[in-house]
Amino acid sequence: MGSDFRPASIGEIAAPIPNATAAGPFGSNLVSRDYVESGVPVIRGQNLADRWIGGEFVYVSQEKAATLRTNTARPGDIVFTQRGTLGQVSLVPADAFPVYVISQSQMKLTVDPARADSGYVYYACTSSDFIRQVHDNAVAAGVPHINLGTLRGLRIPLPSLEIQKTIAGTLATLDDRINLLRQTNTTLEAIAQALFKSWFVDFDPVHAKAEGREPEAIDAATAALFPSEFEESELGPIPQGWQVATLSEHVDAERGLSYKGAGLTSADDGLPMHNLNSVLEGGGYKYAGIKYYNAAYKERHLVKAGDIIVANTEQGHHHRLIGFPAIVPHQFTNGIFSHHLYRVRAKKGSPVSRHWLYYCLMTSAVRDQIIGCSNGSTVNMLKPAGLQIPQMVVPPAKLCRAFGAIAEDLRTKIEGCIDRAETLAQLRDTLLPRLISGKLRIPEAIEVTEGIRA
Repeated sequence: MGSDFRPASIGEIAAPIPNATAAGPFGSNLVSRDYVESGVPVIRGQNLADRWIGGEFVYVSQEKAATLRTNTARPGDIVFTQRGTLGQVSLVPADAFPVYVISQSQMKLTVDPARADSGYVYYACTSSDFIRQVHDNAVAAGVPHINLGTLRGLRIPLPSLEIQKTIAGTLATLDDRINLLRQTNTTLEAIAQALFKSWFVDFDPVHAKAEGREPEAIDAATAALFPSEFEESELGPIPQGWQVATLSEHVDAERGLSYKGAGLTSADDGLPMHNLNSVLEGGGYKYAGIKYYNAAYKERHLVKAGDIIVANTEQGHHHRLIGFPAIVPHQFTNGIFSHHLYRVRAKKGSPVSRHWLYYCLMTSAVRDQIIGCSNGSTVNMLKPAGLQIPQMVVPPAKLCRAFGAIAEDLRTKIEGCIDRAETLAQLRDTLLPRLISGKLRIPEAIEVTEGIRA
């Protein structure tokens, strides 16, 4: 540790005010029946997933919050997980709510601004050294937990306030860029979904042509692919010449490998194993926690970049996943998919494209049919029929290809942003411990990140 980076405890850097460090309320003081539709947000563990407190909140009334005033957090405060997933930490943002109630499983710190910068303290508390202290001091009986006294005794390196702010600013530059890339991807994904809905669910171009108008936001060649009339079908009016079909007519679905944990290995000695952790609730690939496999498998258990995988199980924390699809990203050339997934491919000769099929599986009409084929008492499972009997409206091949080309371009941009975000995250994670310990000079770190500020 650099000579200017003397250790200081959390208790030492707490603001000289009442309840600068505080835990959540005792159990009976905050229960689910206290929640209301709007009011003062309650910070729970799921709200600590990122640098900033966020996500979906539950609320209590202003009157209830007043009775919990010693259990509140305000902008600039730092919130820690007290029990459960220890090591989680997030900052309270300045632009959302003026006050929050912290749940029974959280603790908060208000730093003394004369001694510490909250941004720096946040980053110091995400370091591996601090998280190791948390786990070393945790009570392991029952649900792992720490208490307020333990938190106050944990230590971080504390340089001068000026250096703290410079370190926090350097690391925040990387995080801000990562967040911008994620926001860009959210926008790109929304564009693809909106386009699919407009063309293949709402039939906007067909309605426009039927009314004598030019379809909006598409070129003449693409507009010519849409008919100008509707015809009746068992699903109601559909564009003339389009077909009502079942998934089984256009899709091959294969269930993945049932494997034992002994087959899991390091990345250098196996193929990536895609499982429930690979699928996001709401659809999309989850870039986290990938494992690798080096035991026996068959050719049918292989999945490659661009394949669609569909969750077929709901259990534990994987609730509300059944039927949601993901596209295996480009960095996974070959891999294995587990028995908790189906691999879905368009049949040879089918007009549907990969991207058309992916967004079709996410439409509410098709999802409702898929979910209707799931059952189970303790573990909810999706039967093979869920990817066979649902009906859909299939456009001509040329229109599928036209959409697929647009969606492919958007997907390429999305995956490019993900690659860039991963590179920046690795850079941040490399710089963080060296900056916090004083092993890396500030000018060197600023030089590394200077090009990112643009």
